[in-house]
Amino acid sequence: MSDDIIVQAAETFTLVGVLLAAIIFARLALKARSIGTFRFQLSIFILVWVAAEVPHIADSLGLISAGSFDDLGLAVHMISMATFALFVGVRSYAFLRIKPVQPVPSVTPRPKAGITGAVET
Repeated sequence: MSDDIIVQAAETFTLVGVLLAAIIFARLALKARSIGTFRFQLSIFILVWVAAEVPHIADSLGLISAGSFDDLGLAVHMISMATFALFVGVRSYAFLRIKPVQPVPSVTPRPKAGITGAVET
């Protein structure tokens, strides 16, 4: 725990922001129509990320003593970030692969239509 008031204010702001983000993403996950949707999966991964961050921030503020859980929190955070990277990679594969260029169909010019209507003599 730091005695510097600026560090404590920043850590408190970070904790409040992370908890607000958790509420927003929990709501998004609950509003998703199925567990296969991008919204649901992204929300769940961010909630896991939040679950790994909250104990660290609370320990920095001196709210809890997480000394024995440092390695476990680091492992949960690493697993969540690796899973998130895999998730984004799989979801982005369609955008990253090179698609073959489709040939342009040849267009044959149509004959010009003659002028119709009244003809002056």
